[in-house]
Order: sequence, then structure tokens, then C-alpha cells
Amino acid sequence: MADEMPALDAECSVGIVSRQYHTFGSSEKPFVLESGQTLDQVTTCYEMYGTLNEARDNVILIEHGLTGSSHAAGRFKRDSPYAGYWDRIIGSGRALDTDRYCVIAPNALGGCRGSTGPSSPNPSTGRPYGSGFPTITIRDMVRAQRPLLADLGVRRIRLVIGASMGGMQAFEWAATYPHMVDAICPVGSSPRQTAQAVAFNHCMRRAIMSDPNWQGGDYYGGDGPRTGLAVARMIGHITYLCDGIMEDRFGLRELRPFPEPEGPNYVRFDVEEYLDDEGRKLVHRFDANSYVCVSRAIDLHDMGRGRGGLVAAMAQIRARCLLIAIRSDFLFPPEAVRKTVNDLREAGVRAAYWEMDSAYGHDAFLEEQAKLEAPVRAFLDDLALSAQLEHGAASR
Repeated sequence: MADEMPALDAECSVGIVSRQYHTFGSSEKPFVLESGQTLDQVTTCYEMYGTLNEARDNVILIEHGLTGSSHAAGRFKRDSPYAGYWDRIIGSGRALDTDRYCVIAPNALGGCRGSTGPSSPNPSTGRPYGSGFPTITIRDMVRAQRPLLADLGVRRIRLVIGASMGGMQAFEWAATYPHMVDAICPVGSSPRQTAQAVAFNHCMRRAIMSDPNWQGGDYYGGDGPRTGLAVARMIGHITYLCDGIMEDRFGLRELRPFPEPEGPNYVRFDVEEYLDDEGRKLVHRFDANSYVCVSRAIDLHDMGRGRGGLVAAMAQIRARCLLIAIRSDFLFPPEAVRKTVNDLREAGVRAAYWEMDSAYGHDAFLEEQAKLEAPVRAFLDDLALSAQLEHGAASR
């Protein structure tokens, strides 16, 4: 999914922003992954909007999707045509209010947008990890972000919010650090990957690995599997939309007359050209190894692994939960999200459900992000009120 959207306002939410970096680990004290493999050093790229309060407990953590980045709001320069992917809901007076909260947006481990991933130099060789980058999980992504928050002095997280893979990280934060997280808000997501989603991701990885330029993942210095990555993105975009919006946008509008000889790059329909364009755009901003690595981490996602199963893992959660479904979501349909809410409630977790009325499919959290404003604001306001009431009761 895209991590940057065209600018929607004359002025973006938080103004000009910059990336920051945090590094931890060494050969003597490496970061141990869930698989048992290690990384000597881990760098997390992040952006920060708003100010930490004196108690260091006003943090909202934003987690991104598969091809996302830390750029959640603002612009890197004034004349940039792009704002962060959730620019409409982050900023002064917005749902994620930077007057009240310190919003931190990290780039996930395994990516290629500033955090340690397969294209990063291996400290022991000075060359990109490539095929030598270890298998990672969503849980590893979450654990790799914890040292950043520790160094910032963060004591509690008011809310972890994210869509798709970002929602998976939210679930993991609540289960891995239950005493630190007050609330989570996964959007179009699940505490465990589905078989259907694994099947699509498998096809995407096969497209990349079938490209002659894949070279087993050690293609740095060459062209890389550009065609395979573009095809993977095309497959992904089919799942991010839904039949209704594709019919409305494209139908079977033809770009060329019939009949006409079809070459290897021939497109006849509008929808074909759209998918080709999405593939070309991703190739320019994302690394194929990271696509393979991160999509595999998504497929390995299971909050119940090593915790006695999903029900037992849910019982460990202390955070309040707001799960947001998207009416037309093909990957995480509303009925699946409602079942997760019921399972959480049966495990004793305070869980609420809200459904976004959108025809944009899974990508609605980007295409119609303003629709998240009301439920997220109400959830945060309710959290604040509950905290005040609990504090008042404790002081009496």
C-alpha cells in the first residue's frame, strides 16, 4: 500500500518534518530475533510530531503497512507535492492531536526506508545483507522499536494505531508489553494472518523470485528484479481494492482498438494500465528484498505463537481495543474483524468495533482517511475521561 498520498490541503498538518534515527546493538550484544538469529546493529528511522510531556506518557505510536515508511504526516520540504500518508488526521486539533500527544511514527525493521533491512550494510562485511538478512516477524519489528522508546524516556504508550501490517504491530505491542500500552486501534487488520492472504503474498514473492535479475537476493550493484517486483505490486493492488470500486474506476474501458497485435507490454484495458503504473511506481521507491522479507513477516504473524495460542495471548492484553473494519475490505472483511472483537471480549478485554462505510476496499484507510477522524477522536477522548475518573477515584 502506498505510504504517501498527494497533498490534500493548502497547508499540511504538522509543517516541515525530518527523519530521525536510533541505533542499538553490537557484535557483543546483538539483537536476538524470534527465530534465534541475530542482528549486530539495528537502526530505526522515525518521525516525531508534538512534544513528550513531563510524565512521558502521552505517546501515540503509529505503525505503517507493507510498503510504508515513517513519513506519516507533514512534508520534507515546502514545495513537496506529497504529504505523509495520514496527514489528514495528525496535527493540531486533529484526531491524533499534536497539542495533546507526542506522535511517533517508526519505520519497521526489514524495510528500506531508513530502518535496518536487507539493503542495509552488514556491519561485518560493509556490503548489503541481501540473501543473508535473517527471517523476521511482526513481533521482532515491535521489539526492535522498544529501545527507541526507552531512549526517549517513554514510560507509557497512550495508543498504538496502525492499518493492515500496522494493525498487526498494534496487536503485538499489546501482547508483548501489556503493562506499557493503554490502548490499541488496529484498522483493517488481524491478530493472525489468514490463509488467503498468505496465498496472495506467496504469489507476489514468487513473481519477484522468478525474475532473472533476482540472483537469489544478491542483486545489489545490478538492475535487480524490477519486473518481478512490479508484478508483485500489481497482484497486491488487486487485493487492496474491491470489485465495486474497480468497476466504477475502470470498467472495461478499452485504450486501444480491437483487434491489434499484442506484444509483451501490451495493455488494452484501463485497469491494466493502472496496475502497470502502480508497479512502475513501487519499483522506484522500494527494495525487492524488503518486499519479500516484510511480506513473509506478515505471513508469520500469529499473536498466539509461543503464548499458548490466540485465546491465551488475548487474555494477557490489558489495553483497551478499538478494532476498525472496512465495509468493502477483501483481505480483512468486517465479519472477521467482528469475530476478533468477540474473541477479545470473551478473553476479558475491553474491545469495541467500528465499521468504515467505504467502497474503496482495504486501501480505504488511505483513500478516505478523514473517515477515521471521528471514531479515533472519540476513542481517545473516552480514554482520557476514563483516566481522569480512575485518577480521581485513586486519590480519594
